[in-house]
Amino acid sequence: MNVHIEEVTKENWREIATLSVGSHQQHLVESVPYCIAESFIEQYTISLGLYDDDTPIGYAMVGFHSEEKQSAWFDRFMIAAAHQGKGYAHLYIPLILDYIKTTYQVRTIKLSIISTNYVAKQLYEKYGFVLTGETDPEGELIMELSV
Repeated sequence: MNVHIEEVTKENWREIATLSVGSHQQHLVESVPYCIAESFIEQYTISLGLYDDDTPIGYAMVGFHSEEKQSAWFDRFMIAAAHQGKGYAHLYIPLILDYIKTTYQVRTIKLSIISTNYVAKQLYEKYGFVLTGETDPEGELIMELSV
């Protein structure tokens, strides 16, 4: 395995945009094409392709950096349906957290989850994220990691 992260650019966006979660998970995360469009148009975030060698495995979006609050968001994360259950999430989360720490000056990394997504909650708790008791504008639960 040679897992690594690459920023999504005009050269690789098409191969990343083809990734999707299983049909039973589509209500849990926005589609990758939507996320890439949001990232490129609004320019508050960075889209990341998650690769194993040259094979696209997943997608993440980070950003919404606040200098004042010294925080940034680990905003989207997905492993494509064909690659789930192989331990990739545990390989990519530390890489993404390192990327956020080196890209932004932060003391806090935030993310949000749908309240019924217990699998995601447990996954993020393994990396030190805790529920804040707050919700985002869409009603998702906010989790936070102090770095």
